Amino acid sequence: MKTIPLPSYLLTPLTLAVCVLSHPAQAQNNANSVSTSAQSPLDTVTVTGTRAPTDFSRSPLIIDVIDRHDPELATASRIEDVFSQQPGLHIAGQGRRNGQTLSMRGFGSDGVLVRVDGIRQDINTGHIGNFFVDPGLLREVQVARGALSSLYGSNAMGGVISFTTVDAEDLLAPGQQQGIRLSLGGATANAEGRAALTAFGKQQTEQGQWDGLVSLGRSESGDIRRAGGQEAEDDARLDSLLLKGGWEPDADHRWFTQWQYYNEDTTQPANPQQLEVTESNPLRPREVESHNAQLGHRWSPSITTEITTRASLSRQQIEEPLASRELERIGLQSDGYHRLEHGWLSQTLAFGAELEQARQRPSGNANGFPKADIDTQALYLDNTLTTGRFISEGGSGEIDLGLGARYDHYDASGQGQQSSDHDRVSPRIRLAWRPNDGVMLYSGYAEAFRAPSLTELYASERHFSGFCMGPGRCIPDNFWVPNPSLDPETSRTWETGLVWQLPNWQLSASYFDTRADDFIDSSVDLRAGITQAVNVSSAQLWGFDARARWQPDQQPWQAQLGISEVSGKDRDNGAPLGSQTPLELTLGGSIDVAGDAVRLGWQSRFATAYDKAGADQRLPGYGRHDLNLNWQILPALDASLRLANVTDKVWYRPDGSLGDGRSILTSLHWQW
Repeated sequence: MKTIPLPSYLLTPLTLAVCVLSHPAQAQNNANSVSTSAQSPLDTVTVTGTRAPTDFSRSPLIIDVIDRHDPELATASRIEDVFSQQPGLHIAGQGRRNGQTLSMRGFGSDGVLVRVDGIRQDINTGHIGNFFVDPGLLREVQVARGALSSLYGSNAMGGVISFTTVDAEDLLAPGQQQGIRLSLGGATANAEGRAALTAFGKQQTEQGQWDGLVSLGRSESGDIRRAGGQEAEDDARLDSLLLKGGWEPDADHRWFTQWQYYNEDTTQPANPQQLEVTESNPLRPREVESHNAQLGHRWSPSITTEITTRASLSRQQIEEPLASRELERIGLQSDGYHRLEHGWLSQTLAFGAELEQARQRPSGNANGFPKADIDTQALYLDNTLTTGRFISEGGSGEIDLGLGARYDHYDASGQGQQSSDHDRVSPRIRLAWRPNDGVMLYSGYAEAFRAPSLTELYASERHFSGFCMGPGRCIPDNFWVPNPSLDPETSRTWETGLVWQLPNWQLSASYFDTRADDFIDSSVDLRAGITQAVNVSSAQLWGFDARARWQPDQQPWQAQLGISEVSGKDRDNGAPLGSQTPLELTLGGSIDVAGDAVRLGWQSRFATAYDKAGADQRLPGYGRHDLNLNWQILPALDASLRLANVTDKVWYRPDGSLGDGRSILTSLHWQW
């Protein structure tokens, strides 16, 4: 494994972790038992869609939580594995890690915000995605669907995906102070083997409690076997590192710092989203490196108030033989919530402010990635008012009224180009009615937006080389033309839903209708040799999501179901949009055997036939099935196994590429 130099500003987390772990302790057993989720769906957690602690039965939107004990995340080597059972969420590409992009609720990767431990991830260059995190480092993934710009600003038009990395507290068994964890795993579809070593602990001193974690991982993989036997050429080595440290001088304050590092060194096609290696798409070495570092403070003077402030540095760099691209993002943000009781009325405030500067720096022959900067300032406030009594208590039901808005201002500038300066206010209003503690009906309206990327505003390099189709029929070289006058994409969404829970059942469902304007698209004039990003006509997107879960008390089994569909059309001419989500159904269930030491489960995903994204082609529907097993072999030793695509079903991603074939994914953890 190559040596990773540690910048001086990242020494603090390592120092904290070493302080905690420097006192050897007697080996202790890992008492973590096999579980589908570390928390019940009704536990109070900080929810992505509200930015305040609540339980999911009171959240007026569809939120899915993937826990590190769930089969998808426990065995995952790529982000596509994590989302394999998420209806309505698609990962495009050929299975190569750095070529994966997503779509959700009719929006592509530009319209869905991705965050890692609160840090925005949205590098936009060529055909490279923005999933630069090792799934082995994750504690939880929250997928919040819906227009959420009132809380998160640009890109949150179709929803927000929040990745949270593991903490020392997540791995420590009850009564344990220190520990070491060895993880081994792999996947047969891409001949992958991986290993990770994690040291973690906490220590109580006169100055307060200290905790820390150090995790170092390495994986190597080869060509990817697709359904039906085809292969996508790939040779990849991934190094990952997570350093975390925290200090709690008292119950009200916590100081924390961390560094998450990702480095993938590959040999793969120049465009990793294409299968074939050709003269125009040759194999080439590529190194993708990502750093996410932050230093922060959390103040919790009471259970009703919390404010978290953090300074962050994020850097993604893509190195190729003749070109490199670097995005550096420096940010300062403060977020909080406060709950008030006024007798007959209770109030929950979520609020925050953000400052951020992002800089793109190309070198060599990098094209479509101009030298440019963008500064962003934002303020938001969300107020939820709750009043009334349940019908069983003599009232007419409990009512929530939510009012929120966010103000964003961005100022982009490119080398020698006109600046792009815009303001945007994103309001949100919602109303919920609960006749009793088990039923909630809700409806709401929200506006969202996406600021143009620096590439869309200022790209001026050659787009592609000219070519000839015959004598006298030649096309000249094509060049990007900057367009700093681009307006942001905007959307207006109405969403109505239901949450219904009984002692053993929980059901949630919603229907949404989105009107989107000023889509940013590329206009290519072959004869003039010009490509330019332009605002185009409006669209309508509509569909529904539903989730159901059954978990009988005192029984060893459980089952869950998910349904989703998204349709869309051009509002000007009525033509269907090229990218839609088919009607999809996911089914799953599990049963505990041998007490709770072994859990057996199955998962299935079905999709109807649908149109290939951006092309006049009909893709067939499919049904694919997974089997999984979790086994607590010993108190300190556990294993997870997933047999994905059991029947080696031929299935297609929405971009028309074949999905993965049959694969065995495994993970083994030994903790002492």
